[in-house]
Amino acid sequence: MVDTLRSRRNSFQQTMVGLEFDTSDNSGDLFSQACVEQYREHDPHSFGYLFAQVFEPNVLREVALLEGLPYKALAELEHHPTASMAQLREAVTCEARLSPVELVNAAAALISISRFELARRLLDTAKTREGTPRDHFEIAMLAFVVANRCDDAMQSVTAFQRMRTAIESVVLPPDRVLDACAQAVVWFMKRPSHVTKSDYTWYLGTGRALAARPAMLDPGSLSSWYRALAMVPASEGKREQTREYMQRAREAADSTISLRPRSYELHLLKTYHESTLKEHMYVTRDADRAEETGRALIAVDPCWSPSYGEVAEAYLYFDRLKEAADLYEQAAAAGPPYLSHHLLHAARTHARARNLEAALRHYRALSRLVPDNADVLTAGRDVAREIGDPSANEFEDLLDQLRKSPAEKTGQA
Repeated sequence: MVDTLRSRRNSFQQTMVGLEFDTSDNSGDLFSQACVEQYREHDPHSFGYLFAQVFEPNVLREVALLEGLPYKALAELEHHPTASMAQLREAVTCEARLSPVELVNAAAALISISRFELARRLLDTAKTREGTPRDHFEIAMLAFVVANRCDDAMQSVTAFQRMRTAIESVVLPPDRVLDACAQAVVWFMKRPSHVTKSDYTWYLGTGRALAARPAMLDPGSLSSWYRALAMVPASEGKREQTREYMQRAREAADSTISLRPRSYELHLLKTYHESTLKEHMYVTRDADRAEETGRALIAVDPCWSPSYGEVAEAYLYFDRLKEAADLYEQAAAAGPPYLSHHLLHAARTHARARNLEAALRHYRALSRLVPDNADVLTAGRDVAREIGDPSANEFEDLLDQLRKSPAEKTGQA
């Protein structure tokens, strides 16, 4: 499987490497479409660069493994094989000549393809030149995104405080303020260390007040807000209020799609289904509705591997091991992002179901993808030993190589 995936680069992998992908077979996922469209169409002299989704640094590491390239070559744009990537690299090398707005937009493009250290460098330069509260706000918003994806809680807290200061000092576009409010609510609910309680309370109240005047808002921002707000009653097990907010998120997503049926807006529908899937797992605990939502999620973007993984997680939650294993395998077959994660969970699910031959097949594939991950190698060895497969010796040899290395590494899976 790994060799096949290395030779068949999906649209996500192509986008992460070159900010372009082959459109000849119409197999591009919504993220890649939105990411490429935004880079091609954005105005570098105006704020408003849109993100469909932002990934962690390890996603780029996985792409580097599949490409057979050093991570540094991708992370620092030393490898720039397309016109789009060469253009972005030129912006990075010419940062001294860029205005604050241009620096923010170049940083946003870098963030969209997980080049966080380069983005951080441009934002640090922008901070030395920021002149207006809007500059202040936009730089802080991207600083939050970088801190969040790199799990830097202290910088995340600082970014939310800087955004709040800007919002309180001048009238900013209400959609941008609501976007900040949505992020504050989501990340306080997910990781309270990334937002102070007082800032969370302020952003929650500010977002509620803005949402009470929907006519002044773009429905896309409103959809994201209600999806974030639904996490509050969901955390308390309040089914009806959770569903009410989720329904508002769906209606706003439908409205923005009717206005602008682009990949970015269609992505709002996908995120609605992702959140609804979690709703039926953890709030309603309804396996049938979760399965129905999962089918809808995959149907929105059949090329997107994480959707299969999300639905597999739901099947696993409801102890439906066969369906979970099948979906994890489909996720892995679709390629990155999260290829090694999906392979690992396929292996673990098969092992839990006592399908040890299938589990071993996936552990062997993983041993080729992440040969320096001791946990993967140990699990594969143990499964091979249990069924008396000679590949146990191969796993043990790889573990011996790790033990003898000067500094034991840990590959991602």
